[in-house]
Amino acid sequence: SADEAEVAHLDGRSPAKARARALELLDAVGLAPQAGRRPHQLSGGQRQRVNVARALMNDPTVLLVDEPTSALDHERGAAVVELITRLTHRQATATVLVTHDRTHLTAVDQIAEVHDGRLRLPAPAP
Repeated sequence: SADEAEVAHLDGRSPAKARARALELLDAVGLAPQAGRRPHQLSGGQRQRVNVARALMNDPTVLLVDEPTSALDHERGAAVVELITRLTHRQATATVLVTHDRTHLTAVDQIAEVHDGRLRLPAPAP
């Protein structure tokens, strides 16, 4: 949308390059055919994928993702986590993903837990 193009323009991209980047990311999340649609015309899963694309628009070095699957069924939630993992690996983006649903964490590199207000990291491999 125009808002994303403005944000990308602030990052130093021309409007044309910002639009090209937005379309590239929409294609990466499987939504290029819906590029002209408004949010109310998209399903919940499609809106989550748009959120992933928006988060990656300016090529962040770190991405913080809070409960990306909370409003999705299991299948769509797994697809969104897989998408985040695939795209952030491709862009070499460090990602911190917060979730209460451990079933989606099979593709992540490391899992840390917060238990009783304390961060617990896994033991280092021998």
